[in-house]
Amino acid sequence: MDAKKIFLLFLAIVVVGVLLAFSTWDQWNDNQKTLLERTGPILPITEFNHGARIQAIAFSPTNPNLIVTTGEDYTIKAWDRHNTQAPEVVLTGFLEHDGSGDTYSVECLAFSSTGEWLIRKINWMLEFWDVSSKKKLSSFDIGSSNAAISPTNHLLATAFNDVRLWNISNPNEIIGTFVLPPLIGEQALSHEDVRLSKHHRTDRAVKHHNKTINQRYKFLDFSHDGKWIAAGGQMNDENRRIGFDRIKIWDIHSKQLFKIIQRKVPADFKLGYYYADIRSIKFSPDNRFFAVAGENGLTIWTLPEWKIYHEVQDQRIRDIAFSPDGKILAIVDVKGITLWSMDNITSIALLKRKSLWDSVSKIAFSHEGNLLAGTDYDGILSLWDIRKLK
Repeated sequence: MDAKKIFLLFLAIVVVGVLLAFSTWDQWNDNQKTLLERTGPILPITEFNHGARIQAIAFSPTNPNLIVTTGEDYTIKAWDRHNTQAPEVVLTGFLEHDGSGDTYSVECLAFSSTGEWLIRKINWMLEFWDVSSKKKLSSFDIGSSNAAISPTNHLLATAFNDVRLWNISNPNEIIGTFVLPPLIGEQALSHEDVRLSKHHRTDRAVKHHNKTINQRYKFLDFSHDGKWIAAGGQMNDENRRIGFDRIKIWDIHSKQLFKIIQRKVPADFKLGYYYADIRSIKFSPDNRFFAVAGENGLTIWTLPEWKIYHEVQDQRIRDIAFSPDGKILAIVDVKGITLWSMDNITSIALLKRKSLWDSVSKIAFSHEGNLLAGTDYDGILSLWDIRKLK
């Protein structure tokens, strides 16, 4: 075979190879297109108007059609998902509001595991409501800025300078159990070891005082097996110069702190300024993952190894939520609500609201995982049906 024929054969092989490569790449690229790219944004199936900024959402664990909202108007409104005209129940029992015009923040709204009563943490007060009678059972001033309820037992965690555990099996008499240690290697304290100052809202554990005074926890979450609890927020240095956000994780059984996570330090970090980063911390319901999201992006760890599974940097994220089966992670940013498959970290859908003001700040999955709720400052609660995405 002469040189010309060899050259033409070689050229033909190269051309065929290039065409096959482009065809394969195009097919791979098409397969990588998300549901979002193929179908466009998904709109909510229904919307409810609370009438004021909604600060917290809760789904009933026993009635899949019941959704509860509470917000800046200090009311609790219970909605039937099939009736958007008016709430089923309006509870207006926040009598502690002094009429000064100050805005109180709702940090926690949750049903008990049986659905019999509702818990609301508003400002410094912890309230218990009976669902059947629609009456407030009790309220307690517990001097903390946040709260979370264990999914496996009658434990309530509250946080401000430190993290405390309470027994809430009796809503008429909550009992303090332990104050968790601020440092690795230290021991938990009982509530009997806590010194109450004249201003009980700023009470601190005597032995922990010098270590907890520089902490301000803002977010809490229990692992769904009840094994761990995580708390995140502002951690100043020893000279009380304002620092940045960290997350601490305790073992509930031993009451020991075993892990501290330092969030990414901003490039423009300056001593003397607080760089609020964390917006949400969540354990997945299947106990496979732990995620932290905020102003600097998202980090997901595998459990129990605590190895980084996925990271998104330099993206402002407002809230995150895992589906009850742990297979989907919902992420809120300026685009809307993006749903990710946790098996391969692939975007499978984008949820958008109907209103022109399309922002979302808070989200929650229903207990069976068929619905996702989202809301923002405009007081509109939106519901998406995500059964087709599973």
